[in-house]
Parts: sequence; structure tokens; C-alpha cells
Amino acid sequence: MYRRTFARVDLGAYAANVRALRRMIGGDTKLLAVVKADAYGHGLVPVARTAEKAGADWLGVALAEEGETLRGAGIRLPILILGPANEAGTRAAVKSGLTMAVFTPSHIRMAQQSAEATGLEAQVHIKLDTGMNRVGVKTAEELSALLDALAHARGIRLTGAFTHFADGGNPDTRFTDGQLARFQTFLPLLPPGILIHAAASSALPRADARFGMVRAGIALYGYPSVAYSERMMPVMRWEAEVTHVKEVAAGEAVGYGVTFHAREPMRLATIAVGYGDGYSRLLSNRGQVLLGGRRCPIIGRLCMDQVMVDVTGADRIRVGESAVLLGDQGDERILADELAELLGTIPYEVLLAINGRVPRIYAE
Repeated sequence: MYRRTFARVDLGAYAANVRALRRMIGGDTKLLAVVKADAYGHGLVPVARTAEKAGADWLGVALAEEGETLRGAGIRLPILILGPANEAGTRAAVKSGLTMAVFTPSHIRMAQQSAEATGLEAQVHIKLDTGMNRVGVKTAEELSALLDALAHARGIRLTGAFTHFADGGNPDTRFTDGQLARFQTFLPLLPPGILIHAAASSALPRADARFGMVRAGIALYGYPSVAYSERMMPVMRWEAEVTHVKEVAAGEAVGYGVTFHAREPMRLATIAVGYGDGYSRLLSNRGQVLLGGRRCPIIGRLCMDQVMVDVTGADRIRVGESAVLLGDQGDERILADELAELLGTIPYEVLLAINGRVPRIYAE
């Protein structure tokens, strides 16, 4: 790593968040740690290993490929593929001992074929659609047909059923209340003894939505969308080095498109990061970074590999110093939800946007 632009991932903070959620939900409820999409950009294998050591009961992924990677890394926790798998993904899931979400008879056929071809048992959870209208069983008749297909299938074991709330973080709980009520109408139709789960990060504080397990994703990375009784710590800090410091005279333009002209003499620092790293170009002339323990505004348009910031009022800034794009410096802090508000998006996308050109450095 030559360019000193990197994301520090505090695995100790992640482990503390896992333990905090365990305290919050109590010992009778299992905890699934969602590590899909490269653990929300934090690193699939390091985060999954930390979750396993810190006491998570399950891991959640979006793709069979992610589960295969975890098994290849020696992780033995149960792993649930949260979305549907195609034929190739089903075969890979069975081979790797992953639990699949199923909601159509064709899923059962693919699972049986894979079980027969590999000589291994296929484990499945039924996905129930209670109002998200993305995927899942929607009616009692569909559920009956699915259970009938399972009853006649060989090599498949049903171990759970779950739903997902579309608006769990809304203080107006009426939509979630309706989904929960709909979910509860399905439960008597299911065989006894299987693992039931519904709440993800946004609905996790609701004791009536926890059932046998909760699925925690964004909260474990430090960004719960609702108030928790336990403190969740941000896990990632993004830094980039200062490569040049210069004086700009009044009237001079800065950056592509000459979108900024200095009204008075200024001192600017150029930082080695840009939209080629996933730092959004929409932060041009809007965003801020931390340098010298204070907020410094972005000046002009972000470049692919560099960005200029106003350090006129900061203590003397030198080449080689680190600017913080995400995280703490001194008494100041910039978090993903602040950037998300500027960008008109959500913290998930801010974290996931930090691409592979930015090395991850892991610390306990």
C-alpha cells in the first residue's frame, strides 16, 4: 500500500456491538449477524470470524458464493442465504451446508435434485411475504402447496420460517403491526419446532417481533435506524493523506468546471481520494473532511483520484497528514448517516460505496 488512503475496520467495536445486542435481546433469542455484500463493505471473512467469536448464532448472506467463501475460510456457524437461489446456487448451497430461503415448489425441486446429486441434506427456511412484496409466500394456499411439496420431497429438512418488515424503523408502527399480524396468521400452519424470525435491525427493539431469532445487519456496523437501549459503535474509519498544500489568490478558480472561485486568499489542501474510490462526486462543494481536528469544506468538484479542501482556518496542515472522511478526529465526527443525508441516500450505500481500491486495515 503506497498511497495512504485506507479504511480502518475496528473489529473490537464490531464484537462489542454483537455482545451489546446479545444483552439487549436476552439469552433465549438467537442472533443472526448479516454479513452480505462483503459485510456492508467492511470485509466478509474478518467480520464473520469476529461475529462467530463474539457469540453470534447464525450468519446471513445474500449469495451462495458468499456462503462458500465463509465455509472455505473455516467458519462453521449456520449460514442462511436470505434471498432466493437459482439452480447453480442451490447446488452450491447444499454442497457447502448453507440454509436456503424457499417459497415456491420449484425451489423445493431444485433443492431435492441437489440433495440427490450430492448425497447431502438440503436445509431450508420458508420465506413469508407479509407486505414487502419482494419475494415470499403470500397466501395460506401458497404455503399449503409449499408444505405439501416439502412433505413429498427427499433429502430436504425444513428448519425455519421468516419474514421481513418493509418499514420497521417508522415511528408510526401501523404498517409493521399489520405485517406482524399477517405473519402470526401463518405460524399455526407451520410445523412445530422450527426456528421463527422476523425482526431485522430496525424492528429489533420490539420484543413482540423477536420470536426465536433476530437478524442484525446495519446496527452491528454502528448505524441503527432507531433508538437502542445499548450503544452501537461505528466500526469503520476512512482516512486519506494530504498530498499537497497551496495558497490560492482571490479570484482564482478551483477544480474541473471552475465551479468555485476564491473570494479572498485561501489555503487549500489536496487529498488523495476521489470518486474512483467511492467518495461521491455529489459531495463537491458540499461535503467536509476532518483535518487538524476541525471540519474543512470541500472546494470545487471532486476529481476521480483527488479532492481539494479549504484549510485556511485550520492549524498548519502539512503533506502526509491524514484527513478523515468518515469517523472521528479530535472532538469532531463525520458519520455515514451525515454523508447519507447530504447525498439523499442511506448509510448502507455510503458504506458499500467505498470500493476495493481502498484497502481495509483491521484492528482488534
